Amino acid sequence: MRRNSSAVFNLLSAGFLGLTIVTLIAYTIVLVDPHVSYNPFPPAAEPETPAIAGLTTPTLPPTWTPRPTSTPRPTNTPRATYTPTGSPSPSPTWPPTFTPTPRITRSAYPFTCEVQLRRPEYDAWSGLAGHVQDIDGNPLPGYYARVECPGVGEFNLGAGEVERYNLMYGSDAAWEQACNPIAYQAMEVRFQLFNNRPSADGTYRAVSEQMSVELPGYMSASLGYVVCTLNWEEWH
Repeated sequence: MRRNSSAVFNLLSAGFLGLTIVTLIAYTIVLVDPHVSYNPFPPAAEPETPAIAGLTTPTLPPTWTPRPTSTPRPTNTPRATYTPTGSPSPSPTWPPTFTPTPRITRSAYPFTCEVQLRRPEYDAWSGLAGHVQDIDGNPLPGYYARVECPGVGEFNLGAGEVERYNLMYGSDAAWEQACNPIAYQAMEVRFQLFNNRPSADGTYRAVSEQMSVELPGYMSASLGYVVCTLNWEEWH
């Protein structure tokens, strides 16, 4: 009984071995050529695209390739100019022309008058004083100083006529006019210088601008001292 069973198992083993060999041969053939007719699992064929009537595949025009540009011709190089050797002859240098220094004209009038506030030389009073001079500081007597004091009136004073004023103010063309002879007083005094020679009609003409002098009313500034300087030497 044991002998018969061993024979059966041997036959089954031989059969399974044969089937295994056949299966391996079949897989090998399919791997080498999958399109064989006896392949039970052939690969799916790609579907063909149906042709549409009137539709054609567009053909793109060839791209344009520009022609190479022409190379410009080289420009002409100018020839070097001739440079003479040696330094040029120097031009003659003339001595500078002498220009005299002109006198400065400080006003449209022949005289320019400037005022300085200070303390009177004596006593307590308020008013104006001054002198007339040329551009070098020399006294010019004979001109008339017109002083207008507020509430008092108008005075025409000859420069240099009173010797006491000349000594007091150090000029031979000095003058003085008190608007308040006994006290310091705040006021506005007007002044203008007139010619030393009358015109044909007997009047005198102004030779300086009219100026207003503000006196503040305290001791150190109650005197307005006016200095009139001649601008034009040839006018005098």
